[in-house]
Amino acid sequence: MKRFVLLIIITLMLPLPAWCYDLLIVQSQRSPVYDEVLRGVRSAVHCSERIIVLSDYNEIDLVRIAREENPVVIVTLGDSALAAARKVRRMPVVALMALSFRAGMAGNTAITGVEVQSGPEHYLPIFAAIKARKIGIVCNPARNSAYVRLARKAAAELGIELVVREVATSRDVAGQLNSLAGLVDALWMLPDSVAASGEAADAHFLFSAGQKVPVVTFSSAYLLSGAAIALELDRLEIGKQGGDMVAALLEGSDVSEIAPEQPRKTAVRSNPSVLRRLNLTFDVSVLRSSE
Repeated sequence: MKRFVLLIIITLMLPLPAWCYDLLIVQSQRSPVYDEVLRGVRSAVHCSERIIVLSDYNEIDLVRIAREENPVVIVTLGDSALAAARKVRRMPVVALMALSFRAGMAGNTAITGVEVQSGPEHYLPIFAAIKARKIGIVCNPARNSAYVRLARKAAAELGIELVVREVATSRDVAGQLNSLAGLVDALWMLPDSVAASGEAADAHFLFSAGQKVPVVTFSSAYLLSGAAIALELDRLEIGKQGGDMVAALLEGSDVSEIAPEQPRKTAVRSNPSVLRRLNLTFDVSVLRSSE
């Protein structure tokens, strides 16, 4: 009996086994958008997982969780999730649905993922279709300077001029938009955590209404706010792209071997009432015929 009791005591004193799983999913908040992306991830890779939703906690130590539970890969959904995962060193991160994706990669070679931006070659035919030749862009250079360089080159080949204004904070957006008055035929709102969220996004639509120029943006969610046209991402497909990256990492690939990707599938949406108010005609079939 004494030996039995001693065995129990020794067993209780042993450290508990670590919670073992392959994939730590970190969401900025609960959202049906993120749910759709996750369905895509799970359709591409089947593995054990744990989900943490940051908005459910006042404070959470993601670095400690990653260290103690030692997942193989972290998948982030949203900007605050990516910011939290950046603090976890030497663990591969696949970032999805983050406006700050490029900035989030800076100084951390363990991050890859899928951008929330399609290539300029997908946007420029939209501007050509509405006969816009001077396009205004307000952006944070830390987020979009490389993309704008590509866009300038592609636009010049189509006879389109980009008029770019750079901002460091969201407070600067309205003033820089005002500096474009009378100079542009349309606005191109890029994914940008500084220039395309909250009041900064609203400033684009106020400018659009006041100057009678359309806003072309990256998400159909903005159509209800006043955007004329959106190049909508296929969120399920973004999840599948991220899932393919996770699968490669689980199979032993190094994160440095997995280059960031742009979304593979998009769809063009429009707000007919905004187009009518701006006296614009826009036929999506024209874009399809030119592809």
